Amino acid sequence: MTPKSWRIKVATVFILGMIFISGSAFAAPKTLVVAGDEEKQGGYLVEITREAFQRVGYETEFLFVPWSRALKRSIAGEYDVLLAAYYTKERAEKLAYSNPIGVAQVMLLKRKDSVISYQTIEDLKPYRIGHISNSKVSPEFDRAEAEYLDMEYAFDAETNIRKLLAGRLDLVVEKKQRIIQLLDTDFASEAHKLSFVNPPLHTNYFHNCVSKVNPDYQKIIQDFNLGLDIIRKDGTEARILKKHGEDREL
Repeated sequence: MTPKSWRIKVATVFILGMIFISGSAFAAPKTLVVAGDEEKQGGYLVEITREAFQRVGYETEFLFVPWSRALKRSIAGEYDVLLAAYYTKERAEKLAYSNPIGVAQVMLLKRKDSVISYQTIEDLKPYRIGHISNSKVSPEFDRAEAEYLDMEYAFDAETNIRKLLAGRLDLVVEKKQRIIQLLDTDFASEAHKLSFVNPPLHTNYFHNCVSKVNPDYQKIIQDFNLGLDIIRKDGTEARILKKHGEDREL
């Protein structure tokens, strides 16, 4: 082999190597399909999830569908990530959980002109309480609901809030963030008429989940937790929470 041909061969190998490295370095990031229920659309949980995944090299595509569909198809591995689920022992058999991404407080909402307070669930016996059909709060509340509380059911929080404003209910059971979201939008002109009843009925935590049928589930969860840690340390999470009014009271 002549020196010239040797130099050409080396140059060719070098160029091919650089193309390979360049292609790897600039390969399109992996896109994850993240599924959640419609009420989370546009909320802080979506922003935190998007930012955390982005910091560790993932793009995200969000789908908002009925909760039962999001849960079922995520467990089956049809969706890559289930957005913001509560921990249950039964789900943990099929889903891997991330570190917590948010706090969910289930609150009672009342009209400001009504004098209602409580210390125990039994104190709520005299009141007409609106709730979402098939929703759960806590073992204690759920037992009371089944046994002695005066409950009325609707398919959405908007209906319950309208009934509360009209005096057809005394209290409404709903997640704090959902109430704030609705009072900022659908009920903005009447939000001043309503207030929370403390203490919260229940406090729970949201996690992102990946089905254990996904061969990469451990890596996805580990990567997300890393991204979550990054946005907590650099202040991104705090800015998102402030933007969405997570510290607000009524």
